[in-house]
Amino acid sequence: MEALSHNDISDFLATAGDFLDADPVNHSVHLTGVDAALRGRRPAVTLISLHDNGNVVGAVTRMEGRPLHVAAMPVTAAPLVAEVLRDEDINEVTGTRDRVEAFRRLWREGGTETYALRLYRLEELLVPDVPGESRLTTPADDDLITEWWIRFVEELDGLPREEAEKRAMDSRWMDAGHVLWLVDGVPVSWAGSTAPVGGVSRVGPVYTPPEHRRHGYAAAATAAVSQWAYGEGVDHVVLTADLADPTANSVYQGIGFRPVSDWSEYRWS
Repeated sequence: MEALSHNDISDFLATAGDFLDADPVNHSVHLTGVDAALRGRRPAVTLISLHDNGNVVGAVTRMEGRPLHVAAMPVTAAPLVAEVLRDEDINEVTGTRDRVEAFRRLWREGGTETYALRLYRLEELLVPDVPGESRLTTPADDDLITEWWIRFVEELDGLPREEAEKRAMDSRWMDAGHVLWLVDGVPVSWAGSTAPVGGVSRVGPVYTPPEHRRHGYAAAATAAVSQWAYGEGVDHVVLTADLADPTANSVYQGIGFRPVSDWSEYRWS
């Protein structure tokens, strides 16, 4: 096996694009990252295509400010990738669990797993019977969505407000659909989903303020934003759920999401 590093996003796509497109569900993060680089919105730092007997068999990508992404890297390629990147300053890696484990054991001692996730794909949407109604957000909702996004990051990552705001803003610019669930005209939950890339939209974040929880609003908002994504012409709607949150996993399965693969994010201080 050999690794080819690319300095040009178009060259990388010409080489590895078909390989990534062949599994758009598991490769969705690669595809949205590459799309952002292609549009000039987030520079690519690492672009590696992996080859065996003249065939593309894998890829590794890293966008500025984001973890190294190895979901498309064969487990057996981990030693080769670690060698190619030996002089790089990489302190985060993410992807399917087996690939993350293969890379992180070779990369550096120490570190910790920051997320253990399960990737789900929507098979048959079961719209929950929940009081209220959905609507797409408008520019007038920007302040609310920004505030809820920051609160979402504060809860998920256990970060202080200032750090959560920086992390939320790092993703806020992405093309996405946003849906609010309203009861008597009052927003009680919100769900976002990435704009389609490679025929896939990824749902998230999903946030319900504490005072509105345990009423099924998150499930309703998730179902509504999934319908938006299908309306945009996607083939697959996916999401990831924290394995430490059994409630969220149950909610998503209850509206038709089914497990695809387990994921991990590993970080070194």
